[in-house]
Amino acid sequence: MRHIVATLALLPMLAFAGAALAGGIEVENAWARASIGTERPGVAYMTIRNSGAASDRLLGAKTPVSKRAMVHESLMKDGVMKMRPAEDIDIAPGATVMLEPGGLHLMLTFLQKKLVEDESFALTLTFEHAGEVMVDVMIAGMGAKKAPHEHHEHHGEQKHHDQQMHKEHHGEQEHHDNHHE
Repeated sequence: MRHIVATLALLPMLAFAGAALAGGIEVENAWARASIGTERPGVAYMTIRNSGAASDRLLGAKTPVSKRAMVHESLMKDGVMKMRPAEDIDIAPGATVMLEPGGLHLMLTFLQKKLVEDESFALTLTFEHAGEVMVDVMIAGMGAKKAPHEHHEHHGEQKHHDQQMHKEHHGEQEHHDNHHE
């Protein structure tokens, strides 16, 4: 019985470990940088793919961790890096849009809580045709340049758990050690 409870406890983590998909729009590797506090804006990044047959458009975003989430773009002008709000993002069929450091990104203004490394938060993206797509955003360190690896570790933990369940079910002795894949 305890193994069923343990498996059920892992399901919410596994649901967020993969990509979010709705109406041909797939959102992967959503991550943010940890914040010093709530006084300065936060930032979130992700990969958005359109595997549908029609174009779609990212119209907006919302999250409980900030009062406002807006798409911004960083651009170099006269040798100075500047940031400004971006228009809605069109995503053609088969296209991929990267929200990444130094380019398009979600600016999270008026943070409602500190963004803490190794935690996560919910984010809802609104698309013209796909509607709302909910993603879980993993929080990396303050100076991170890429997504944290927690997304992949959840899969490894489930595989390890499944191997233990298989051993116990087939009468093999369960081994407890600190080895994780």
